[in-house]
Amino acid sequence: MQINLSSKACRFIDHKADYVPIISTVTNLVCIFQKVFIIPFKQEKNISKCPYYSYLNGKSFGRCIILLIPVLGNILVGIGDFACKRESDKDALPKPAKYYGGISKHEGQPSRDDKKIFPLTLKKEGVELKNFKEKLQISAQQKVNTLRDASKDHQNDREGVLAAIQYDDLALQQTCQDFQDAKKVVFAAVQHDGLALQYANHALQNNKEVVLAAVQHAGLALQYASPELRNNKEIVLAAVRHAGLALQYASPELRNDKEVVLAAVRHAGLALQYASQELQNDEEVVLVAVQQDCLALRYASQELQNNRVIILAAVQQAPWGLKYVSKELQNEREIVLAAVQKFGLSFRYASQELQNDREILLAAVRRRGSVLMYASKTLKNDREIVLAAIQQDGLALRYASEELQNNPELVDLSFELFRQQSKGSFLG
Repeated sequence: MQINLSSKACRFIDHKADYVPIISTVTNLVCIFQKVFIIPFKQEKNISKCPYYSYLNGKSFGRCIILLIPVLGNILVGIGDFACKRESDKDALPKPAKYYGGISKHEGQPSRDDKKIFPLTLKKEGVELKNFKEKLQISAQQKVNTLRDASKDHQNDREGVLAAIQYDDLALQQTCQDFQDAKKVVFAAVQHDGLALQYANHALQNNKEVVLAAVQHAGLALQYASPELRNNKEIVLAAVRHAGLALQYASPELRNDKEVVLAAVRHAGLALQYASQELQNDEEVVLVAVQQDCLALRYASQELQNNRVIILAAVQQAPWGLKYVSKELQNEREIVLAAVQKFGLSFRYASQELQNDREILLAAVRRRGSVLMYASKTLKNDREIVLAAIQQDGLALRYASEELQNNPELVDLSFELFRQQSKGSFLG
């Protein structure tokens, strides 16, 4: 209760501050910060329970930005609020009652039969909308959960529900069971958001056409398909081509299907972890996986984790690829040289012995000057290596030996190269 009162007080203060110069600048900076960094991470139910956050969620960015300008911003907002209030007062005048399903026979007074029909009067910031379909479209676009708030009668309007589904990802969840059973409605929902399949009934989760539409939009919707369709190759292929990690929801038979697994690892190398043991030992499958993501090497068979072709592909896929190979391979000169020629930063994962190899270090600093920091004291005092490093990164001189850091020629060159590199980065 105390928190709620505090929230209402914050809402009141923030609203009144909009008309006070300077103070409005401060309060609206706070508003912008909360709208960007706090509200997006709060659950909708928590926002609706808090009067202040509900108010803040409805406050437009435009209003906040205008109010950052002292005096002029307050004047513009004040004029706008006054105009809106006058318009709202006009709308508040008595009008003939409109009802969902028809208009009262008597102007201004509903008949006895009309009273039995629940009137659709949904309001959004002072504007009264009595047309259900129009309200569904407008409020759904504004992320207002109309279907949840509407009565059962309104949730049963097929055309209205179809309109809402086009805008609201969760609309199907709020409809009555009859619509969750209706193929047309569910099909429209999964075409908009494949994950809406979770709200369909079991029969439609076993309908090939509906499930195929869902996984083509969101591969991970495969988890909501029936066991029978998770064993359907066409559907599983469509799912993993959209989201490789959907392989985890496929049947064991299809996780052992090379075509399916290849499609999955092409999209997401880490999908290799869900492949059968047999395919985790397949050189072609593992090679495709590590070429997409070197971390997939962790899920290859022990035998293939020591396969030179696969290792070379992994270390050339990302700078950290060398980190995940065995200690023996981190001491393999050919592999380390191939890695640093592609990514200089890979040098940090080489064995201590190879970090003392002049040729390997020279290849590494030509790709990434700053890796000079990982070199031995002897190589940090090698003029050719230090020169190659600062030609790639002018600031790399700070990692050279003290003697070379005090070399006037290298200092001048380092400064000039850093200036050119900085200018190039700025213009690029």
